[in-house]
Amino acid sequence: MFSAEALEHTQSNLVVANAFTHRFKKDLRKGYIVNIPVMSELSTTEVTPGTEPTAKNAIGTSVSITIDQWVQTAFEISPLMQIEELANYLQETAKGASYSVLKAIDTEVGARFSSLGGGSVAGNDGNAFSDELFISLVETLDENDVPNEGRFLIGDPSMKADMLGIDKFVRMDYINGAPTTNGKFGMLYGADVLITNNLTGATTGNYGVYSHPDALGVVIQKNLNSKVWDLGYKFITKIIVDAAWGSEELRDVFGKPFYTRKNP
Repeated sequence: MFSAEALEHTQSNLVVANAFTHRFKKDLRKGYIVNIPVMSELSTTEVTPGTEPTAKNAIGTSVSITIDQWVQTAFEISPLMQIEELANYLQETAKGASYSVLKAIDTEVGARFSSLGGGSVAGNDGNAFSDELFISLVETLDENDVPNEGRFLIGDPSMKADMLGIDKFVRMDYINGAPTTNGKFGMLYGADVLITNNLTGATTGNYGVYSHPDALGVVIQKNLNSKVWDLGYKFITKIIVDAAWGSEELRDVFGKPFYTRKNP
């Protein structure tokens, strides 16, 4: 029951990692490396009657995701706890354990934002998020023929505050729905707006991203595996929660990083 509750808390609160592609997880049946074929762009040529066309290999340079991140958190249970106290204690520790693990996953994936788009970061470090900046991000992905479907914007609380100060944004549809536990703030210009504190800091602000899910691939091998150890000789019971995952850049031009105004 504890494992299920911890997993539920984590899945409902992952913001950064959940935004990107997870579809390759099923390919990790054994081991710690997933090889992913990345399709290359095809082009057309003029038809010449009587001439056989030259076929091209549609598979580009493959990318591999290595499960190279493994974290754990542990806590103790006293045998002197009453049943009621234990139930409340486990409920709260499930939240705490899941948050510590999801923060590690989100932070590791978020650290890859600044390298997307060839490492060119839009905006100026410490400047407020603006409509002009967002439009330039949309234009960048449009020029790279990135599909519109599934695009999202990930920023921090300072970006959210900047958006709330722009009348045009407040009047648009992204603010109509209440914020949810998965960090979704709403929708703007056809993209989900996600807010998180787990972004990598620049000098003054953080690195946010406007992206398509296929910019990064995330493979979570161990979904909050929980083990209970009765250390009777120490008069305690120990619970250890761990998770293993890996992430990698799949399509560099499918994401464009930008600077936010400040980090905590």
